[in-house]
Amino acid sequence: MGLIVVGISECRCSADKEASIVTYALGSCIGVGAFDPGSGVAGLLHFLLPDSRQDPARAEAQPASYADTGIPLLIRAMERMGADRRRIRVRLAGGAQILTDNAQLAVGKRNYLAARKLLWQMGVMVEMEAVGGTVSRNLGITVGTGEFWVQMRGTGGNDAGGSHPNETPIRRVPVAGAR
Repeated sequence: MGLIVVGISECRCSADKEASIVTYALGSCIGVGAFDPGSGVAGLLHFLLPDSRQDPARAEAQPASYADTGIPLLIRAMERMGADRRRIRVRLAGGAQILTDNAQLAVGKRNYLAARKLLWQMGVMVEMEAVGGTVSRNLGITVGTGEFWVQMRGTGGNDAGGSHPNETPIRRVPVAGAR
């Protein structure tokens, strides 16, 4: 079983049923985990900031640094491997307020809102999320099963009964109009 590690400002995809894809230390950054059950293709993006216009040169060199360039990169890479955008299901993690109490910066919240808006515009459904708060998270996916997990860093316990130490399931996103 191979472990594919996604660093900050990176995007990786796989259809290897024996692989797992993981990213660590999602503070204000957002991890976008995606899986197409029809093709068995999984992908993970770890983006840093919401808008590439603040540094076009960096966006050109590292498109996975930004929501507006990284998310399309992830979806296109999965589609090249056989995924169908209409089947792709997404989990989000991160978007915390870690470093400052300055609500004006609110990078985590801005990252989260940018991801949700862009995915909605692309017609890709966000099924679950573990975002906000003040703790960092790790996000992973087992490619063969499409199983996602989120590990809260610094929680010191397994409060939600996940299958790994310090792991909690991702909170379901309410569907508009659902009860």
